[in-house]
Amino acid sequence: MAKKRKTLPKDFEDMLKTADLADLQAVFATCDVDARGGYSKRTALAFNDCPDDLARWLVEQGADVNAEDIYGETPLHARAGHWQGRLDILVELGADVNHGEGGRGAPLHRAAMSALSRNVQRLLAHGAKVDALDRQGFTPLEIALRGCSNAQIEGVADLAAIMLEAGARITDRMPAFVTRIGEQFEFHRAGFNKDSLAATDAALHRLYALFDVPPVPRRLMHDGKAPIIVTAGRWQDAHQQLWELLVPSQGAAQTVQGEVIRIAGRIARELDGNGGVNWDRQFRSMVEAWRRHVASGTPLPPADLAKADAIVAGIDRNGGDCEGMMELAVAWVARNPDPIPLPPPAYQR
Repeated sequence: MAKKRKTLPKDFEDMLKTADLADLQAVFATCDVDARGGYSKRTALAFNDCPDDLARWLVEQGADVNAEDIYGETPLHARAGHWQGRLDILVELGADVNHGEGGRGAPLHRAAMSALSRNVQRLLAHGAKVDALDRQGFTPLEIALRGCSNAQIEGVADLAAIMLEAGARITDRMPAFVTRIGEQFEFHRAGFNKDSLAATDAALHRLYALFDVPPVPRRLMHDGKAPIIVTAGRWQDAHQQLWELLVPSQGAAQTVQGEVIRIAGRIARELDGNGGVNWDRQFRSMVEAWRRHVASGTPLPPADLAKADAIVAGIDRNGGDCEGMMELAVAWVARNPDPIPLPPPAYQR
């Protein structure tokens, strides 16, 4: 008998959407029932489009319902993280709802990470441990709160209510996670999708109430008219203060002062935070605009302008003096308190 292939056909995922059961079963005439496919090298059972009849047949043929992919995730993990995850069939076939506990995390961690309340409910109904720990000691609810994006606030609020009702404990870390969610939302509130703003705001306040966390104050941005006053002592604190006051959640600032602060911060995040992986002509154009700005209005003193020239010359995708750039940005804003409208920039980052 010929040895069966250990890899699924490259078009297997497409076949799941179009082929009938007989054609899908025929794949395993030449492929092992635990053959792997996709970027994570997962088995057929892990594909959410795998029909229930095929799943039952595969297990009857000896497929491992708890087979791990290269990341240590089982088919139940994969489906738990899918917004249309079909979980019941895998549990019916013997999937371990707590597989990965103490390691990568259980399927409940995966569902919580994706803020999928329906999947969380199904897993809990099948006996998932509500406070299972991963190798870092995080519970599923902590994972949901820690990774919550603005777009997930409604889902995470629903999920939190479900898990707390199921007996999840409130850990010492959770209030800080909720505060971070609030801070992140308030920074972006002005530019948030107006169609979902009210619902997201209500969900955020549900989180505050569930975890007994004081609401984060709304962000007060500069009106573009009043003098811009730097009150913080250290330049690092002043840069953060000016960032919160002048820099919008996306796009260029309204004033030159805000743009000088924004450019310095964006360059620092790209070079020091991302290692320059996105560096391109747009970033270079931003650096050059920053140099023009700090020489405008009431310019920096000659010695500081010379430092600015050296910083601009030394910055590229491999790094540069980003802290010096931010410090000079603060110094220039302090010398120019009267708002200067920003002309349309030549870059779009």
